[in-house]
Amino acid sequence: MRLVSVLAAVALFSAGAAEAATFRIAAVTGKAGPCRSLASSAPAGQLAYYKHLAGRLARDVQECPVANEADAGRALESGALDMAVLGPAAFEPVKAKTRSILTLRPTGDLNRIPVLVATRKASTRTSLAGLKGGTIVFAGKAAFAYGLPRRALADRGAGPGFFAREDVATDPEAAAARLRSGAADALVINAAAWQRLCRGDRPQDAACGDLKVIWRGRPRATKAIVVRRDIEDELRFRLIGIHVAMHLEAKEAFGWASSWIPKAAEFEPTEADALVAP
Repeated sequence: MRLVSVLAAVALFSAGAAEAATFRIAAVTGKAGPCRSLASSAPAGQLAYYKHLAGRLARDVQECPVANEADAGRALESGALDMAVLGPAAFEPVKAKTRSILTLRPTGDLNRIPVLVATRKASTRTSLAGLKGGTIVFAGKAAFAYGLPRRALADRGAGPGFFAREDVATDPEAAAARLRSGAADALVINAAAWQRLCRGDRPQDAACGDLKVIWRGRPRATKAIVVRRDIEDELRFRLIGIHVAMHLEAKEAFGWASSWIPKAAEFEPTEADALVAP
């Protein structure tokens, strides 16, 4: 009896391990179908991608045909899938149970670096919404100082017409001077420039002690690789690591996996709510 019990336990464990060893990826094909291993006739890039993932994850990677992105999001939310590429519209209804983990950076474009909005510490404006009708100043004319921050604001509902006036300073120091003088209600600056601006000569220096950050955000992603929020941390981190290095380690696989962004340069990790609408 004891031997039978042991064999039964081993069988149950093996069945559970086999189930856990399957990784299911959504494939928008226009028609739903059961998850399956790739046929040998699949595109070479897709075969290379699935093989690369299977080798690194030590799991059987399967394709799961779905009719559209919205169906992919719902299947992911329900647990019928493990990963999908979604846009904001498909992500919004399932955002409570799913999360973005990776986006793609197009060749020649900037990373989705954080953008900050800061006011004087004594200001009564405490949120981005509170700046409506106010005056803002950007910390320069370059793309990372103006173009990217402008896009981040617009993606969060602060587009053209939201502010009464938008000025552009020559550099972060000049922008901060305008803010401190009262010529602007808020300073818009990327996180790296803010860190440099506020770095004193000594660790105890508070170079920006008279200012306060009232909003932090990034430009919204147009598409992202999405997984469920209950995914194991180890698996999520492995997926991120595999994709971040893919353009160097498995170029054919990267070419197929990145085809949803023209002229993609690399995958980059992203925040869970990268696809959330304003």
